[in-house]
Amino acid sequence: MIKMGHPLFTLLILSMVIVSFGDKVKNIYTWKFPEFEWLSKKQEEDAIHSGIYNPSNCMFEDANEAEDGRLFITVTNIFTRASPASLTTVTNKTGLGGPILRPYPDWSWYNSNCDGIINVYRVDIRCNHLFVMDTGKIGTDQICNPKLLIFNLKDDTLVKTINIPINIANKTGLLTTPLVYISNETCMHFLDKMIIFMTDTGNSGLVVYNSFTNSMCRIESDYMKPTDTSFSIRGENFTYVGGIFSITVLDDDLYFAAVSGKEIYKIKINNLLKCPNKETANNQIQLVKILSSQTIVLTSAGQSIFYNDFWEMFILLMKKSNKYETEMLAQDSENFQSVSSMKISNNGCQLKCISNRFQLYALGKLNINETNFRYFKINLC
Repeated sequence: MIKMGHPLFTLLILSMVIVSFGDKVKNIYTWKFPEFEWLSKKQEEDAIHSGIYNPSNCMFEDANEAEDGRLFITVTNIFTRASPASLTTVTNKTGLGGPILRPYPDWSWYNSNCDGIINVYRVDIRCNHLFVMDTGKIGTDQICNPKLLIFNLKDDTLVKTINIPINIANKTGLLTTPLVYISNETCMHFLDKMIIFMTDTGNSGLVVYNSFTNSMCRIESDYMKPTDTSFSIRGENFTYVGGIFSITVLDDDLYFAAVSGKEIYKIKINNLLKCPNKETANNQIQLVKILSSQTIVLTSAGQSIFYNDFWEMFILLMKKSNKYETEMLAQDSENFQSVSSMKISNNGCQLKCISNRFQLYALGKLNINETNFRYFKINLC
């Protein structure tokens, strides 16, 4: 287990990381700010003048690559409206800010109509289908009820909408992360055989949708709540309050962590399917790891769980077979400033990440003349 207390020890570790992993981290795309593929110059000007588009206040949150090579990027409205389209794909055109983004599926979905898309933090891709968690919320304003949209990426058609009842979503909650679980890992008729977990980061809960029974429930636990709201990156200190955000599945357990917390927990998926009350859930949840810093994202492959160290700008892994002992994967104080998304490639040989310098965004210091957003890959094989 890596200990971070001794400066000389830390320096030696970082030196080894640079030598061992420096050639394995590769920037694929970088942005100063998001630019969109507009229908016309007038559309862009109208969006800027109305405040719908404010490049200085946009935040890249998630990245996910489809089988056909398309890269999906979420440009999320976190505190206020600033992004005219919160779900996009990367085009082969480049603007002043970086690669130009194309709204997905197209601009017609972004007209503030509740039948369209309001605001997206994260997406999931399973069986060549895109699962879009639309919070229905911008800042503290609940514009529409939250919903999960499922698109077939073969032809980009909407195949299903799962509306989340407001009593399950919780009126003051914020549904952010969808995770699709298919027990037998087969895609045949998977829409009728899947479990979807959705995190409520605003009100510290988990929504579980069971397509076998076409049922949905909300689970809460004290372990899903924020416990440490003080953040620091490169001398920039800020406060952020957020509950359960990142989740991943390993074997028959769901692993989770609160944004504002320094612990990773797990619970049996079979227990979640029984929709336990808070007291029961508290008893069923097990502590996996106490961290030295908050972690914003979890993902898994094989018997390993990958996570980031927010303060030290590390990407780490722990193996279930090795009693969850921490192993260093990479460190980069420039590229790893607030890694907000990590995905494993289908062959398990690459970790695909996005970082967003959230510390500057939270403090209102984001400078669109600098590189702020990075999509990079780390070779694992």
